[in-house]
Amino acid sequence: MTGWRAKFFRGWKLNKSRLRISLTTSGKTLLFLAVFLLFAAQNTGNNLLYLMSSCFFACLVMAGISSLRNLSGLSVELQVPEFCFAGHPCLLRCRVEEIAGRPHHSLAFEDDFLAVLPVGSMAILKTSFSVESRGQYLVKNMKVFSCYPVDLFITRIEIPVDALPVGPEPARNFPEPLAKDIAGSQQRQVSGKEGDYWMQSLYNEGSDAAMINWNISARSTHEWVLIRSISFGAPRRLVFNFSGLDQSGFEKGLQIVAGLIVRLRDNHSDALIWADSFRRGYTWLSVNDDFPGIVRWLACLSQEESVPASDGDADEVKLTQLMVRS
Repeated sequence: MTGWRAKFFRGWKLNKSRLRISLTTSGKTLLFLAVFLLFAAQNTGNNLLYLMSSCFFACLVMAGISSLRNLSGLSVELQVPEFCFAGHPCLLRCRVEEIAGRPHHSLAFEDDFLAVLPVGSMAILKTSFSVESRGQYLVKNMKVFSCYPVDLFITRIEIPVDALPVGPEPARNFPEPLAKDIAGSQQRQVSGKEGDYWMQSLYNEGSDAAMINWNISARSTHEWVLIRSISFGAPRRLVFNFSGLDQSGFEKGLQIVAGLIVRLRDNHSDALIWADSFRRGYTWLSVNDDFPGIVRWLACLSQEESVPASDGDADEVKLTQLMVRS
């Protein structure tokens, strides 16, 4: 197959399993009129009605072919973040790449819109969403769609389902004993005021927005957070004990742990958390290097699951005693 046929079917073969097309309200109205005029022409023998009906059918056929051709030849990839927290907005990206050698028009992904995708180019379409409760969230029913050329058909590329671990909402104010014994005494200062800052870091989900350095962030495509120089000493090995908690207390304890690890990460602590890595079982995970794995463990941890004993010396944090003391 050569020539224009090869160019047309090149993208169709790639996306035919996920490419769907359906009539819009305008398309259904035009189809109804075409059928109505066809029956009217047969009953009256009026050639003008035959001509009008034929034009309507031809318009529908050409619009359907153009709509299918517009979305065929696209490589679509959903970029799911490694984790997010319950109740916090999460950014979902869709990478759309042109691979068929022709421009594509009027592409949309949820509430984001792209007027034209030139030949050989790539674009990132974004949308935000939030999940109210923790767990393993399935990102589904996502699609790239278009009503090109005249809003008679809506063509869509259905994106396969993907999993997103949603951690518990980090507690902003957790019990004072935990703040003093583990996180250390910290004085939060507004960015741009006095304070001995020694580095800047990219803003991460759950970071304190009051610490954003807007002078530098305004000249960048990302937000930068001022990090205060705090020494945590030798790496701490923390084991969290959730035994003895009811369901509401268990969820509150998870929020406290999530708030703690967010604070440790924001201050670049080298603390280690005894958590389930889901590949090697329970092991020590670094707050800096394995943060997504820790959030995933908190997202999937159930009240019935018991945390096994850790290997080596570690500081055990009993959430029951901590809540009583607070």
